[in-house]
Amino acid sequence: MPRPFNSQEQAIIAAQLKATALKMFSANGLAKMSVEQLTKSVGISKGSFYRFYDSKELLYFELLEETQNRIREPLIQGVEGKKPDAVDFEKRCRSLFSRLCDEPLIRFMAHEHELKAIMRRVPVARLAQHQNDDQAFIEQLIELWNSKPVAPSKDEVAANITLLLIVSLQRPFIGERLLPHAVDSAISCLKHCFFVT
Repeated sequence: MPRPFNSQEQAIIAAQLKATALKMFSANGLAKMSVEQLTKSVGISKGSFYRFYDSKELLYFELLEETQNRIREPLIQGVEGKKPDAVDFEKRCRSLFSRLCDEPLIRFMAHEHELKAIMRRVPVARLAQHQNDDQAFIEQLIELWNSKPVAPSKDEVAANITLLLIVSLQRPFIGERLLPHAVDSAISCLKHCFFVT
């Protein structure tokens, strides 16, 4: 049985696990990284890993959530109290798209087996909490950006954000010639949720 860690050791190991896992997942995805590889890199036993996470999928999911929150934060940052501005919103959406394309953890979500592994191993309650957090973020977007007399539905906004994500994930399939048009269309649909065009 692994020896117990004091609170300082726990904090250090948790930070090392996340930092090392982020590098390994970003390089190879979820399927190609084992708990043994991770624990060897951090210098703990495999049994010790399970004191922190029930599975590598849960660790990946936590890192994915943190990445998602960091990527989408600029959509709402510094907007409160300002009049919604379509040009500013479009710039932020284009920046969001670039960040989605540049983020390896997000790119691996294009692989169906990665997504299925997460859905199988992450507890239903944790997935539900993630959906609730996403809904809260969308409500905040609507509150900050809507300039129409009637606010868009949360589902409409969520669908258009998902469309932008899908374009970022399917860049090779879309091709470089069509990509700018696909990005323009996805951003236009999202912008239409909040602004009269």
